[in-house]
Amino acid sequence: MDFLDPKRLKRHLILLRFGYALTAVGIAIGCVILLWQAYGYSVKNGKVIQDGMIFISSQPNPASIYINGVLNAATTNTRLTIPAGAYNFKLTLAGYRPWQHVIVNLGGQVVHYDYPFLFPNQLSQTKISAFSAAPAFASQSLSQQYLVVASPDSFDSFLLFDLTSPTTPPTTLTLPVGLVTPYIGAQSWQVIGWADDNQHLLLKHLYGSSSEFIELDTSDPTQSLNLNKTFKITPTEVALNNLKYNQYYFYDAATQNLSSATLNSNNNTLTAVASGVLAFKSYKNSEVLYVTANGALSGQVAVELLNNNTSYLMRDLPIASTYLLDIAGYNGDDYAVIGDNAYNFVDIYKNPLTQAAATTNAKILPFRAIRLTQPNYESFSPTAQLLMVENGTSFAVYDIFNDEIYHYVAPLPLDAPQVHAQWMDGDRIVYVSGGKITVADYDNTNRQTLSPALPQYQIFFALDYRSYFTIDSTTPGTVELSQVSLIAH
Repeated sequence: MDFLDPKRLKRHLILLRFGYALTAVGIAIGCVILLWQAYGYSVKNGKVIQDGMIFISSQPNPASIYINGVLNAATTNTRLTIPAGAYNFKLTLAGYRPWQHVIVNLGGQVVHYDYPFLFPNQLSQTKISAFSAAPAFASQSLSQQYLVVASPDSFDSFLLFDLTSPTTPPTTLTLPVGLVTPYIGAQSWQVIGWADDNQHLLLKHLYGSSSEFIELDTSDPTQSLNLNKTFKITPTEVALNNLKYNQYYFYDAATQNLSSATLNSNNNTLTAVASGVLAFKSYKNSEVLYVTANGALSGQVAVELLNNNTSYLMRDLPIASTYLLDIAGYNGDDYAVIGDNAYNFVDIYKNPLTQAAATTNAKILPFRAIRLTQPNYESFSPTAQLLMVENGTSFAVYDIFNDEIYHYVAPLPLDAPQVHAQWMDGDRIVYVSGGKITVADYDNTNRQTLSPALPQYQIFFALDYRSYFTIDSTTPGTVELSQVSLIAH
């Protein structure tokens, strides 16, 4: 029998092992090929190239896609697999202005361009309401549903517009008699900010050399509060703690003391937070980022992060007239911003509280630094992916997700009394220049000129971004609230 023949058995084992080896080599080659394909490698015209995947969307969609001037078979929203390289993308849709961008595909990567926005060629504008004079202010809720406009006819009254139903007449909100301190002479309102319930709006009433803080309840104005009278204090500044309508920070510039309080019908007492405070910014869970001269070197101030009654030293800064402090959360991480207009950098710290708690007797290191000469303003985008730093027409925008910084100078100045640009959404910056709205992508591409607007008011976008609202005076002698459609007709 063959299996008993040693020579035949040896040859059989050799062939079997050789077969196993060939199989292993084949599997290895297959794995390498699959791995190369996973990283985008392929062979074209005898050359090895690396592909990348691009997801590209648009609002509205579907829009045609041109790559280096050639119409692609796909339309937005779609994914494209293309070789590594730089490409000129252009999106077009009948009735809309094109969107263009140079997209660099490094190969082996998946990148998303979810933000392209196509503006109509022709803007359709509809008058919503006419005012007897220019309102003192207009402010949109965080939900983008409500717009509060100070009534030009009565200092203690406000007009509440529901922007989801703009043709519905506004509701008049009148503060209770005696809530606001009566004053004969020049007085004004200043918007502090909305609570996250989209019902309460914190206002500052300035009259003569004095001021007081009013929390307007837009659902029931009779429940509005004069915080000065409620807490029996005269603060210089008030901020909402964690955007809650019943939790506050009170700052007194004369004493440089920062206190906190929670609205309680039985006991409205203040709790000391920090002393020697020059500027502050509150964040979630009662975290406070603040500037103090206490313990700082001569000619400098210290920036500290307070949490649970423990302060952590973040860094020192030169003494300045404007301090830039902010904290926001993005993709599960917290990012703190620290700078001032005497320091030509704005530093960014990633998860500062975690780092500070783990550091003993030492300042923590910034995650990134943005250079800009004498920065005087900063703002996170609504998604917090982007950080805008500004000084007049000079901008620096940091993209946290892609770890890229864009520096540019706007070609036209911002109209006075407008001081800073604002975010249109998570990806675009908007301001008024030359009497008209100017909007551009965060990297200063796709700059568009839209309808007229008065620069003392912000631009108010609908939640679905199918329209926006402006206060303008396009009709001579009138001031109007108008709705502008962003859908081509």
